[in-house]
Amino acid sequence: RPLAMLLFAWVSLALISPRADVGSAAALPTSFLSDAAFSRAQAAHRNIGRLRGFAPAAFTRSPPEVAFSDDISLVSDLGVDLARGREAYLSLFEAVAALNTSPLLDVAGLRAGELQCDYSIGPDAVSVRWSAPLTPASTGISAALPAAALSGVSTYTLAADGRLCRHELSNLRLNGRRLPSSTLAEWLRLYRRSSPASPAEAFATAAELLAAVGAEAPPPPAAPPPAE
Repeated sequence: RPLAMLLFAWVSLALISPRADVGSAAALPTSFLSDAAFSRAQAAHRNIGRLRGFAPAAFTRSPPEVAFSDDISLVSDLGVDLARGREAYLSLFEAVAALNTSPLLDVAGLRAGELQCDYSIGPDAVSVRWSAPLTPASTGISAALPAAALSGVSTYTLAADGRLCRHELSNLRLNGRRLPSSTLAEWLRLYRRSSPASPAEAFATAAELLAAVGAEAPPPPAAPPPAE
């Protein structure tokens, strides 16, 4: 009798317990990535993550070297090379960061703040719409400069190994007004030269950039009178 009761309980439990429905399980894919494609997808995932971590601070720190291919190029929207090769590419951003964090900008020039970024990720490229405030120093000769906002689109192409191999800058705008590619190239050339020689030169560089898009910039400060 105890055995019959145990058997009855077991059958009852089996009948009322939820049963896994094989048909409702997630179906396996009908095709799989090749080893090369899977490896590229993994590398791309890591490098896009590195890019997302770096991009907001692009004006204040160096890019993650490992994310870029040896032949990475920075190009304008007209296809003009602004930097070619990983060393030149990284050096340019390092120069921008060095100048943007220089104490010189506390008295002269415009300091770029953190970028606000919006990402669009495709199978072979990553598009980043970004915007950064440009803030003049509160004291010193640049205090008269107006605040500004720099925005643009960076499109990164993914190489076969999942690293970033091309960076195209496009739709660059200052206070909503389009920046010509020639102005961008000249601006980057000045950055490559490292920091300006004097506060007056830093002021002039910022004023020229604003003037390039028709923004109102104040005249440079008058030179002090010669000593008698």
